[in-house]
Amino acid sequence: MKLRKIPQSLIALLAIVTSSSAATYTQDFNGFDDGATDVGDGSQMNGTANIQGGQLELTRDGVAGGFASFMIPALEGSENGWTASFDLTITDSVGANPPADGFSFNYGNFELTDLGGAEEGMGNAATENLSFEVDTWMNFDSEQGVNISQNAGGADQNLAFTNGPILSDGETVSGVATMSWDPVNGASFSTTGLETNAAFANVATTFGADDASLFGISARVGGANQTLLVDNLTITTVSEPNLVDSDGDGLEDGYEIANGLDPDDNGENPNNNGVAGDPGQGADGDPDLDTLTNLEEMGLGTNPQDDDTDADGYNDNVETNTGTWVSVADTGSDPVNDDSDGDDLLDGVENPDLSYDSANPTTQPGTDPNKADTDRDSVRDGAEVAKGRDPTVPQALPSGYLQDFDGFADGTTDLGDGSVMNGTAAVEGGQLVLTRDGVAGGFASFMIPALEGSENGWTASFDLTITDSVGANPPADGFSFNYGNFELTDLGGAEEGMGNAATENLSFEVDTWMNLDAEQGVNIAEKVAGNEIDLSFTNGSILADGTSVSGPVTIVYDPEEGLSFTTEGLLTNADFENIATTFLGDTGYNFGFSARVGGANQTLAIDNLQISLGSAPQDNFRIISIENVIVPGGGGNPDTKSVTVTWNSSDRKIYEVFASSDLPAGDDEWDELDDSVSGAAGAETTSFTESGIPAGTVRRFYQIREVAN
Repeated sequence: MKLRKIPQSLIALLAIVTSSSAATYTQDFNGFDDGATDVGDGSQMNGTANIQGGQLELTRDGVAGGFASFMIPALEGSENGWTASFDLTITDSVGANPPADGFSFNYGNFELTDLGGAEEGMGNAATENLSFEVDTWMNFDSEQGVNISQNAGGADQNLAFTNGPILSDGETVSGVATMSWDPVNGASFSTTGLETNAAFANVATTFGADDASLFGISARVGGANQTLLVDNLTITTVSEPNLVDSDGDGLEDGYEIANGLDPDDNGENPNNNGVAGDPGQGADGDPDLDTLTNLEEMGLGTNPQDDDTDADGYNDNVETNTGTWVSVADTGSDPVNDDSDGDDLLDGVENPDLSYDSANPTTQPGTDPNKADTDRDSVRDGAEVAKGRDPTVPQALPSGYLQDFDGFADGTTDLGDGSVMNGTAAVEGGQLVLTRDGVAGGFASFMIPALEGSENGWTASFDLTITDSVGANPPADGFSFNYGNFELTDLGGAEEGMGNAATENLSFEVDTWMNLDAEQGVNIAEKVAGNEIDLSFTNGSILADGTSVSGPVTIVYDPEEGLSFTTEGLLTNADFENIATTFLGDTGYNFGFSARVGGANQTLAIDNLQISLGSAPQDNFRIISIENVIVPGGGGNPDTKSVTVTWNSSDRKIYEVFASSDLPAGDDEWDELDDSVSGAAGAETTSFTESGIPAGTVRRFYQIREVAN
């Protein structure tokens, strides 16, 4: 469906109206076609969000299994305070499960493309966030009701909660939701028309507000459903912060109350109430004796009652927040962040003027608190210390990405390796499942962070399984593997590549929709400067209704030779080699899968994903077996495990062997076992055995790298 183009004059009225230091966002969702997902005002609809009947529809009764969000760009002045309101309608049909699951209105440091956690706020998508929540699931459940919560420094905290049902099965409720926040009075939240309404006023908050923070509504349905409609949305920021200063000492009342100072004592003798003042209470006071005045501490955001606000080992007065180490008297670190560089080491143990102490690495690592990777070897300082390595001496490591999705519980969406799952993506049965047969209506993606050196070429390989049940519509819709300048939180365009999420992108596509359709088949496409071009296409069906297909996929990007894309096991396979491209890679580009199903469905599973830097195809160089043998300890010694790794090889090559107890990616590293294994003479395979592994070790990963001649 083509969306109606909105005149720019109308967009100005619907979008953001600003003054010199305040802004207003309004949207009534009128004048758009049903199904529209772009209202032309800078906002972003994700998941199942769309326009229906002049309202924003986030979830729909009878359509299960997904998240949706509507995100609004940052508004000037929001850090000083704001008020938001909208009309709300929630409808649940008779029967089936009770209404579910709920929604939240959020203000925080998430992205426009995030889906959020619905009635749980923004989940892991934000480290600083304020959430106004309505949980509709399971009437009379202990968690159901209305709530205000915050995420401060990545820690989630409920601030105010009222338990109770929101609507009954087969009922519609409607009313107005009003939310407000300012730095002094805190958060307020009221609703009308619900069975249990919010009525919270001036709830204290400690999350970090910022003019760059976004606003957004996140919602979801599971197996139980409801229609959630929003209309007449207005958000207004204030031109100045609430600077109430009752005693006239230059310290805001809100700051004084929050930090144990008396808002009616300015420290003078007599003070403004005619009573002898306490000098420690005024602007020049220093109750924690850290040489910073109360006025200076308010400017820094530190606690005047604690000489080390963030408890990192450095006093507030030496953490100058410049980002540059000078000395222990001027550390450059952040006085309100105990790990300024995010390397998993407290600022207070990091001192680059002291050398690495191998006997006490956790208290004297020799690192800089402003640099996550002091020696710039692409491994975080904390990770190197944990592995017993000197984080001040760079060590060359193999680069790439490996993931076999084993060892994770079904439903896992965070693998802990820097990758990001969006939409319906989750681990199931030791595989990445992007879409599920019988679950309609959504996009999913699995994104892998940038790999340094990818611009010089790479090879990706994975095992693919696509399954469609008998009947209903033909299999649909498909997927793509992408490399480009999209974000890790993007959903992409599935069999159409990354869509508008990227201006520079390579897309290797499998379109499963409508057997014998003219667009169905396998394809390579590029997007250069925003212009999309199909480079090579083979038309044909991928799998028949009620069948399953599976096989390996290999994809190569070579800046000089071009693009290659091969598949096995499909009804129509990709067989493209050295396809010319004008696209240019970049070390900052991400990798990722994008997939979707519409009303027609299929299960799409990915396994044994490997991305290796360097453009040589891996068909003749890959691990082909890993064998475990338990070695009895004897004599009171514990049993150990011996693991033999075998790979395709050449006797003219030398190989390096690496292993890890965790699957490395991003900042993590592999341990080198041997850097000079010769290919077995006259044989097509070579083996290496690692001995002495604790018998209880459940997970162990291996990588073989060919040493350049």
